[in-house]
Amino acid sequence: MKNMSRGLERKLLIVGSVWNLVTSLITIFSYYTWFEKEGVQRLENTDLNTMIAGSHMINNILQVILMFGLIMFVGAIVTFLIAVKMKDNEIQYKVLIWIGIWGIVQLFSMDLIGFAIFLIAFVVYLAKNKAIRLVKMAQVA
Repeated sequence: MKNMSRGLERKLLIVGSVWNLVTSLITIFSYYTWFEKEGVQRLENTDLNTMIAGSHMINNILQVILMFGLIMFVGAIVTFLIAVKMKDNEIQYKVLIWIGIWGIVQLFSMDLIGFAIFLIAFVVYLAKNKAIRLVKMAQVA
């Protein structure tokens, strides 16, 4: 039986995980800091009630930014581990489910580059699954 390598999918997932890692680190360290600094500057010349309400709102938004960055960071690590452990010549449905779900997460977070990477990986994975099934059916017949 011809070995159906998962090299392209593996490379796409590694590229996607690096992309997610970079965007998560930018979100956590750059965007979080920028938003905090801008929020404080906007509240400096306001009355006390506005300052209190505004600071609570800014803190809540900062928590969402940090949580999003951490989710992307964990997703990047999980994707990298999946890419490294992906087996050639096998159909791994959990890998397919992860690629699909993570691609949808990329789309909902408006990360169009990440979405494109994971969409391509998903389509290539599906195509190779079909080829693996056909080869196995030909061997049985």
